[in-house]
Amino acid sequence: MIFSKQSFLILVFVWCLAEQRAASAADPRQWGPYGVGVRTEVFVDEDRVCAITDKPRTLVTEIWYPIAKDSDEQPLNKFEDFWQRPEGVGMGKVAIGAFGGDFDKVNESFKNVARRNAPLDDGTFPLLVFSHGNGGFRHQNTYQTEYLASHGYIVVAPDHTGNAAVTILPDQIVLYNRKSRSEERRDDRPEDVAFLISHAQKLAASKDHWFSGQLVAEQIGVLGHSFGGYTASRATEIDTRIKAIIPMTLAGTLSTSGDGPPCKVPMLVILGDTDRTVGQRGNDASTAYFEKATGPKYLLNFKNAGHFTFTEMTQINTNFGDGIGIEKGKDGGDDFTFSDALEDQRITNEYSVAFFDAFLKDDAAARKFIDENHYADELSYRKE
Repeated sequence: MIFSKQSFLILVFVWCLAEQRAASAADPRQWGPYGVGVRTEVFVDEDRVCAITDKPRTLVTEIWYPIAKDSDEQPLNKFEDFWQRPEGVGMGKVAIGAFGGDFDKVNESFKNVARRNAPLDDGTFPLLVFSHGNGGFRHQNTYQTEYLASHGYIVVAPDHTGNAAVTILPDQIVLYNRKSRSEERRDDRPEDVAFLISHAQKLAASKDHWFSGQLVAEQIGVLGHSFGGYTASRATEIDTRIKAIIPMTLAGTLSTSGDGPPCKVPMLVILGDTDRTVGQRGNDASTAYFEKATGPKYLLNFKNAGHFTFTEMTQINTNFGDGIGIEKGKDGGDDFTFSDALEDQRITNEYSVAFFDAFLKDDAAARKFIDENHYADELSYRKE
């Protein structure tokens, strides 16, 4: 059979389109088609003075991203790499000890797959921002950020300086500051998110950054845990570039108490029905926030899950409680065993990828997945 030049070009176009669709429709239940890289960078917002340091607002930021094939020669990331330098490791030992963990043991056993400083894969990718909890870490949800990166996302996650457990800045170490949780400081976090979006876009538009030209400007999402859930919600109120959010185990805040405006972008709310940190009152406020939202919305409430089910506390202290391990009964009462956190994290990953694929990549297969409860035994599900 002989093809004309025009027919040949049409066939090539159809083949490329099919390849593009196949790549964007990776099964959310499986690890994505990409290997994962990770880098630590420091970004400075010269337009804001940090109330904690009295210097320009500086954000130590972790970045997970899809990597090029044949990057196995790059070193596998270690837990200690997140702490950057010896003084940071020393503070990390104190911080992890405060959570009941042993830093050296965590460093030996920490499960992750990212290759430190591996080259970025070719192509263009959506941008996600992850926001940690009050007193948490930028790398507290590595299981989730890596999974998203494997599905073709660039994920940036800052230590919110002063509100992280400890932040290793280039010129100083900043410990958690209770003032960072106050009313007047609550805007710092969503403004951090807005700055990172702007700065990432600026770097992508430059000629010399390692992800130059590789961000999709209109595909931006935010996810966060606890106070980071508030951050994700609040960020949509100040930044219209954000197209979808996943707030997890939201703390009771202005945005979730009914006083703030409704969320207008697609939203996936994730809760644990035995959350001891926010309690039933917090879960009720989060549910009310879900009900008030005007965009496409989904709510996953995991049965017998707690506040820390959705974090790397599974690798730091397996007896931490509030979603991790067994809670001792009080006054002679029965012990309470929380749900399998690793299983809940696996499900969280599936829905996180499907949600962002559906609303950032406009993927029909992902939309079909997110529109169903695939795990009725593990969670209750609402869609509106």
